Amino acid sequence: MVVTGATAGENTGRAEIFSGRLLILLDDVLVGRAPNAGRFCGYCYHPLAPEREVCAHCGRSTNEWTPAVAVPRAVIEMHSRRRAREGLIVRTIAWGGLTIGVIVSLLPFVFADVSWWSVLAFFGLLFGFYVLSANLANSLGDALGYRWGQAIVRREWARFTASRDHQSGESTNPAM
Repeated sequence: MVVTGATAGENTGRAEIFSGRLLILLDDVLVGRAPNAGRFCGYCYHPLAPEREVCAHCGRSTNEWTPAVAVPRAVIEMHSRRRAREGLIVRTIAWGGLTIGVIVSLLPFVFADVSWWSVLAFFGLLFGFYVLSANLANSLGDALGYRWGQAIVRREWARFTASRDHQSGESTNPAM
């Protein structure tokens, strides 16, 4: 969701603070596929074309906020922590489901003798739990991980902007 005007990045709702283009760039920077260099909005760090004078993501002009030549390290680290938390939830649900699946799949061997039906039950239950845990991780895990990651970004973004605005000495117009 793109938020324009003075509310971008300051909202308390569920809107994405970073633009889609910035998210892709940050992912590439984290894995070393792109340099942390260019022209970025001085407020939300959305990548700006050389001829752009107004940020397409937050609506702030380059007269209000001087464009940055790199995304601040704090923003990259914020995004890295977000991705780590998102992945933690997905992996926890996936491995948790697989662990439960292995335990349940071993029950026929515990309570019955090893025979063709217990071996068949083992592999059938294991496959079923694999499919179930993969689907839960991809649906529920993604949704919960995204919410948790967004909460982290919103909290850290508020701290970052407050610190940035305080350091610049002006809370609304550090470019002047």
